[in-house]
Amino acid sequence: MNNKTYENKMPIYLKETVDQQIAKARELQNNKTISFSFFTDPHITEASTFADIEAINYINNNMDIKFTACCGDNLDNGITKQIHLDTAAKLINKISFDNYFTVKGNHDDNSIISNGTDNVKYTMIPQEQYNIMFKRLEGIVKFDESNREGMYYYYDMPEYRVRAIFLNSIDIPYIKNQYNKAAWKYDGQNTYAYSNTQLNWLAHIALNIPDEQWKVIFFTHVNPFPEEMIGADNLVYNGTVMLDIIDAFKMGTKYNSIATTGDFGQSVSVDFSSQGLGNVIAFFYGHTHSEQVLTRKGIKYISTWNDVPRKSLSNPNAPTRMIGTTSEICLNIVTVNFDLNKIFITKVGVGDDLVINMS
Repeated sequence: MNNKTYENKMPIYLKETVDQQIAKARELQNNKTISFSFFTDPHITEASTFADIEAINYINNNMDIKFTACCGDNLDNGITKQIHLDTAAKLINKISFDNYFTVKGNHDDNSIISNGTDNVKYTMIPQEQYNIMFKRLEGIVKFDESNREGMYYYYDMPEYRVRAIFLNSIDIPYIKNQYNKAAWKYDGQNTYAYSNTQLNWLAHIALNIPDEQWKVIFFTHVNPFPEEMIGADNLVYNGTVMLDIIDAFKMGTKYNSIATTGDFGQSVSVDFSSQGLGNVIAFFYGHTHSEQVLTRKGIKYISTWNDVPRKSLSNPNAPTRMIGTTSEICLNIVTVNFDLNKIFITKVGVGDDLVINMS
C-alpha cells in the first residue's frame, strides 16, 4: 500500500542479494500463507546511510507483503532534542508506503542523554513521538481511543483472519524527579513497563477477536519473558501480567491479576472462556541485538540480529557487520504457512534463513 511515488534508491551493493532473497521468499508464498517484513533495532541517527530503509521500500514495492514491522529502537541517541526530532521525521519521510508499523524502543525517547541528570530537556515525550511517528497510521490501525499517545495498536487482515498486535513495552509515566526537576523519575532508556491502561486494552479490546477462527501475532521491543533470553537486562514492570493475559487467551480461560498500586499499579480481570482456545502465531521482539527463538507455553518468542550495522555484544555468535556490504543490514521476509504450521524467515542481509515450527 503506497502513499508516495516510489523511487528506487537502494544501494547497488545490496540489489543482487535483495533480489535473490525476494525470489526465494516468493517461492514460499501461496494461498495458504501470509507474508510481512520484519526487522528490529535500526538505531537510526542523522548520519545513518538509510540503506536498510531503502531496502525495506524496495521489498515492499517488489513483492506481496502485508506490512513491515519494526520492533523498536528506531532511533539512536540524538546530540540534542531537536536533532532527535528531526531524525525521527527524516526516517518516517523516507518510508514509501503506508503499512510501516513500529513500536517504541528504549532508545527512542532520547532520555539516555546526560545519564539522567538533566534529561528532561533532551527527551522526545510521548505526544511528540506519536505526532511524528504514529499519527500517520490513524485510519489504518486501531489505537486505544482513550490513549492514542500510548502508541500501542492493532492491525486487522480479515481476509486471513489475522490480527497483528503492536505493544509498547516502554509505556511509562513521564514524571519529573521530586528532587531534581531537570530529570525524570523514570526514563525510557532504563525503565520498561506495560501500563494498567495498556494491559486492560489488550485484555478487553485487542484480544476480543471477531471469532474463534482468528489468529493473533504480537510485536514489542522488550520481551516480557526473560528466562533463557540472551541479552536480557532490566525486567519489565507488569511483564508477568502481560504474559498471563496472553496465556489466558491461548488457553481460553479466566484471568484475575493480583492488583498492585503505585506508578505501575495494575488490576486486570478478563474471561476468555466464551472465545475458546486462542491461536497465537508468534511473539516477535527486539532489544537484545541477538537472534533467538524461545518457546513458552507453546508460543514462539522470536528475535533476529539487530539491523544497525554493528556487531552485537550480547551474543558471542553474532556476525561481523560492515557498512557498504550486504552485512550492513538485517531484514527479514516472514512467511507464515498455516497448512504446514511453520514460519519461514528469509534473511535479507546478515544471517541465515530460518524455519520455525509454530507449535
